[in-house]
Amino acid sequence: MESLQKEIEANIDSSLVAALESLRLALEVTRVTIFRLLSFNDTYRLKRICKIQRIPSLSMVRDEIDIQKESMASLAKLFDGNVFVGHSDQLEGEVRILFEEHRIRSFMIAPIVIRDERWGFLTVVDCAQKRRFSNHEKAIFWALARTVGESLKRQQMFLQLQQMKKEMEQLNATLQLKIEEEVRKNREKDLMLIQQSRYATMGEMLRNIAHQWRQPLNILALLLQDLKEAYEYGELTEIYLQKSIKKCLIQIQHMSCTINDFRDFFKPHKEASSFRPFQVIRQALKIISASLDHYDIQVKIQNQTKAYIYGYPNELSQVLINLLTNAREEFVRRQIEERSIWIRTFADEDFVYIEIKDNAGGIDESIYPYLFKPYVTTKKEGTGLGLYMAKMIITKMGGDLSAHSEKNGATFTICLPRKKEGRGL
Repeated sequence: MESLQKEIEANIDSSLVAALESLRLALEVTRVTIFRLLSFNDTYRLKRICKIQRIPSLSMVRDEIDIQKESMASLAKLFDGNVFVGHSDQLEGEVRILFEEHRIRSFMIAPIVIRDERWGFLTVVDCAQKRRFSNHEKAIFWALARTVGESLKRQQMFLQLQQMKKEMEQLNATLQLKIEEEVRKNREKDLMLIQQSRYATMGEMLRNIAHQWRQPLNILALLLQDLKEAYEYGELTEIYLQKSIKKCLIQIQHMSCTINDFRDFFKPHKEASSFRPFQVIRQALKIISASLDHYDIQVKIQNQTKAYIYGYPNELSQVLINLLTNAREEFVRRQIEERSIWIRTFADEDFVYIEIKDNAGGIDESIYPYLFKPYVTTKKEGTGLGLYMAKMIITKMGGDLSAHSEKNGATFTICLPRKKEGRGL
């Protein structure tokens, strides 16, 4: 507010200055001045804002004047209801000394009121003669004092609006910077979570590769052992050797296909495509089936839709693998004997659903409300990012991932928008 007042004081309107000059000429006075009134504990300070005078040699001695409040009593006696009017010899004490110091003989002083507050004073003084101002002159003076108040009020409002506009622009600029900073932080956080999840997924994939390769490696070891024994017993003929090589190549081809499946899984789809949910389920099971078999987990699939989804199949496959891996680990952790996972697909007019249900004993109640939050896990070596990333992937595909827990097991439901061109339910 103080800076606003200073700006008002420094930018008195030129039309107002012209009006003051006209007043000085009309009243034939020495000086017309606008003072800003500042009130302190026991003192008034009068600060000169604008001055119009006839004779430069009669300029004011000081631009700021301090007067004790108690000294103003003699001036108050000269108030006629609108203005203070009189002569210096009618004043007393400090006020009289001040007026004589400035060679003032006659004066009129009118309050300048802005928004019901006494902002300052408009004064006219005659240093040449002791005179009596007429009622007409007092009326003109009082009218101009009110005009000055209105002019300063408009200027104050204009400057306030400018200041508010400036503050709003600064706030918007600051807010924009804050938004950009928060977006940057969130992007960095997401990238960090994605990177951590990727490392965890890669570790899980290596584990699945080990399960996929275990059986063909065992078969290769047996075939090589058989070749050695055949050679030792003299049974190794060319036909026998060719058959054994063929069997080895079949296993090696199987291992090569496994590598291709995993490589395709890690290759992100840059563009969305149309696909049926069963295709993604089959792709996910190619990756994880050996691991599920190793832990005696039966997977039962019930495909009830031919509808299409439009999105990213590898990312959806990653979600399914995460859900199946979680179920597998719960079976092992809780030592469930009969282990089953049911995968069901179905659709309505707008959405396609993939439901994954297990009998692994349900979701821990302590984490159920926070299931899809980052770093929430019951595993000793878990990152707590799997379900968070799964939820993020499904959400970015325009769908939703939800969970339901019962005493016997958990059900996760993936809901994705249906591609309308797909045939059938």
